[in-house]
Amino acid sequence: MASIKKKFGVHLYQLRNAAGMTQAKLAETTNLSVDSISRIERGERAPSLESIEKIAKALKVRTSELFNFDGNDEITDLSENPSESLELWKLLRNKRAKQIKKITEIAKIVLD
Repeated sequence: MASIKKKFGVHLYQLRNAAGMTQAKLAETTNLSVDSISRIERGERAPSLESIEKIAKALKVRTSELFNFDGNDEITDLSENPSESLELWKLLRNKRAKQIKKITEIAKIVLD
């Protein structure tokens, strides 16, 4: 079972992207470091209550929305895998189908 820090981090990543914000912009808006935002998104660090409040305000969501990840299979799947899986997902999620197909073919060759 994935830890709450991992689930929170994956969900924060999704919310930040939906808001069209970079880690740098979120860090600037919340007065946190980019490293802190990155570590929170990777599930390596839990934010303080004050930081949670700042993050929610910056993303224009209710604080409770940051914890609204139960029942979301994508969050569960991504948070239960190594952080490298999340990194790959981040790289691939906005690519065209043709690009993903080529990368999949390369991965099959490398992994077989």
